[in-house]
Amino acid sequence: MFADQHHSSKLLTQTDIDYIRSSGRDPAQVIDQVAILLGPRVPAPILRPAVINDGIQLVRDYDLALLSRLHDQAAAKGRLSSFVPASGSGTRLFQSLFDLYRERVTDPDQVRARARDDASARDALVVLDQINDFAIWKGLEQRGCSNDSFERLLHLLFDESGLRYHELPKGLVPFHNYPDGIRTAFIEQIYEAAALTMDAGKNCRIHFTITLAHGPRFQEELHRELPRLEQTLGGRLHVGFSGQSPATDAIAVDLQGKIIRDTAGQILFRPGGHGALLENLGACGGDVVLIKNIDNVARQEHLQKIVEIRKQISGLLLFVEAQIHETIRGLRQRADPTEALRLLDRLWGRKPQQPLSSADDQRAWALTQLNRPLRVCAVVATLEHAGGRPFWMTVDQLGAALQIVEGAEIDLGDQRQRDLFHSSRHFNPVDIACSLRDVDGRPFDLKLFSDPSRALIANKTLWGVPAVIYEHPGLWNGGMALWNTVFLEVPDFTFNPVKSLSDLWAPGHRQAP
Repeated sequence: MFADQHHSSKLLTQTDIDYIRSSGRDPAQVIDQVAILLGPRVPAPILRPAVINDGIQLVRDYDLALLSRLHDQAAAKGRLSSFVPASGSGTRLFQSLFDLYRERVTDPDQVRARARDDASARDALVVLDQINDFAIWKGLEQRGCSNDSFERLLHLLFDESGLRYHELPKGLVPFHNYPDGIRTAFIEQIYEAAALTMDAGKNCRIHFTITLAHGPRFQEELHRELPRLEQTLGGRLHVGFSGQSPATDAIAVDLQGKIIRDTAGQILFRPGGHGALLENLGACGGDVVLIKNIDNVARQEHLQKIVEIRKQISGLLLFVEAQIHETIRGLRQRADPTEALRLLDRLWGRKPQQPLSSADDQRAWALTQLNRPLRVCAVVATLEHAGGRPFWMTVDQLGAALQIVEGAEIDLGDQRQRDLFHSSRHFNPVDIACSLRDVDGRPFDLKLFSDPSRALIANKTLWGVPAVIYEHPGLWNGGMALWNTVFLEVPDFTFNPVKSLSDLWAPGHRQAP
């Protein structure tokens, strides 16, 4: 299928345009989305995987004391804050147990028999066999559940009158047991943010992006825990929340290329994917911002060593940022551009794509390359996890550049591209330090550094209709395509995701004996 922008605009009536405007959206963006959905797919043209000494750096190559000191100095000045995407639902965490409940499986021996061939049953079995050690057990026990009552356990979790943890946002599901109570991922993230970002005035800033319908639950949890948190941490917590703006909602088309509408004929908009959070990130007012997903958090016993690594990530960002800012100031004062060209070559192997004969042209080119948002992305050496991986890729304005690329962005029908993608040996756990302000302290307009061509297109069924879905370029993928990027390999103990409840039995979440 193919549609140019003119054809796409013809799919919108004047009533559509009026409706789009009245709902705070931009008709031009909707037209662009239609054109992308109906046009030819534009896969990400990866060149090669980033590897050690070719795109991925090692922290041992730096003065660790210096990196930690740079972090601490910036934190003391109030430059650092945390940004935690936390809109995920708890549904997937409980999926394997909910499947048993829905199928009315009441005998644990049935689960054991299934587990030999069924990954979902194996997942459920981990939880059932160790249920007393999971943080959800306290709520079950308070309702009279015993650990030998498998059927009652499932009913207490999922009945209409049950605990129904699967309906909670993931951030509010009980994660960890402590002698003084239970902590959710939301609370654990606050402890980690305080250890990283507390300033000299004992202020800590952390921002969560949430589904707005869950806002009251987050506020209730914060109100309940805040006095104890501030007393324990010895500081003042500034916790902010935001949701995806309805203006970033996106459209879908059916297989005939027609925009999907509701029963009244209005365009049906749906959330535009995590790339829509670029707007939230830009609006949070941050300077140096540390990004981490809500479910990637460990128990308190592991906090110190994880914080040490995360300080190295932000310290490296600050180290590179200082070099960039010094170079930009020199270029503005008409310094010889040679050092700026060397810096770009050393950091990213970046050279002008065509000869620049004059020093003025070289300065101008170097300024455009350096004056952009900067990020240091942690990567771990693993093949176990699906998701974004580090690659060299051809990017407009930058040439060969370091990028995080998802499998959904690759033409997997192209043997060479498929082989290149699967040859990557590193994974992006979404542990990212970002520099969001320019040399003059002004916030970058992050929209200008996104690549619209890397929108994510998915085939799904919506309201019973096979559909092609538009999602904004991924927040750390195409949404940050025109940033300057550094990849830093970190130990895998820093990555403790919880995609299923059984993941809470992994070492980073289990209480030491």
